Amino acid sequence: MIGALLTPFFFALSAVTGQRVAVRLGAVRGNLVRLGIATAILGIFVAILWPQSLERETFGWFFVSGLIGFGLGDVALFLAYERLGSRLTILLNLCLAPLFAMLLEWVWLGNGVSLKVMFCAAMILTGVTLAIRPGAKSRQKIERQGNFGFGIFMAIIAGFGQGTGAVISRKAEEVALANGIIVNGISAAFQRVFAGLLFAAVAMLVVRWIMKRQYPQTLREVMQPRLVPWVLGAALFGPVIGVSCFQWALHSLESGIVLAITAMTPIVLMPLAAMTEGDHPSRRAIIGAVLAVGGVALLYLWA
Repeated sequence: MIGALLTPFFFALSAVTGQRVAVRLGAVRGNLVRLGIATAILGIFVAILWPQSLERETFGWFFVSGLIGFGLGDVALFLAYERLGSRLTILLNLCLAPLFAMLLEWVWLGNGVSLKVMFCAAMILTGVTLAIRPGAKSRQKIERQGNFGFGIFMAIIAGFGQGTGAVISRKAEEVALANGIIVNGISAAFQRVFAGLLFAAVAMLVVRWIMKRQYPQTLREVMQPRLVPWVLGAALFGPVIGVSCFQWALHSLESGIVLAITAMTPIVLMPLAAMTEGDHPSRRAIIGAVLAVGGVALLYLWA
């Protein structure tokens, strides 16, 4: 239970630190640096402790999962951080991800959609609509860059990446079980984060090619000492510590309970975003967030 309770806290810390990194370094570059540090740390653990977990039969599935989840999903996540802040980005990302996951399972695996699932989906979409509805006045002091509408779109893409990546990751675990391969959470995270790092590197090259005149700074020029703790936090709290707590929780609790507790991340994030970003949501935004998170929690508990 301790691991399950710690997971939303560390995921929330990952969000507030990631938002600061996205604003200071730029979304694509900040995400690349974060994934590079996380890949190095996870890779060291796997190389020393579980080298036998890297098998050809499962690596391809985890790699594809990482390209979509940590690659496309996290690039979009950091682009949303710049424009929306951590609170609204994580709300859209985590609450829409299970809907995309169930849609993929319906199309790919033929899983049915029950009335309970449809009810939960309605709760989630209603809550998200309330949280982002124009006219809801929240006392924002957050640093933002870029178009708000594009940020909403990127947060939705991030949810698609996370939900789709999770389904493919479960497929990889099924393949591992069928072949008698033991792949623990840290090894799976490394294989997925490594793929995300490659995607982020390509995205960085594309951005530098397209915006070479507007994007001239080197990493050394913008990486100030006071930013280092935020970069390390963004790398450690999510892909390393947060994922480890999540996997720890799955070993001792039913997955539905763990996922339902993890779905509380947007609620845990609210006071952190208020302290670090000056993001004070309106009453309607809070009601919408609670409704959306409640829908996700019920979805996992009823699944």
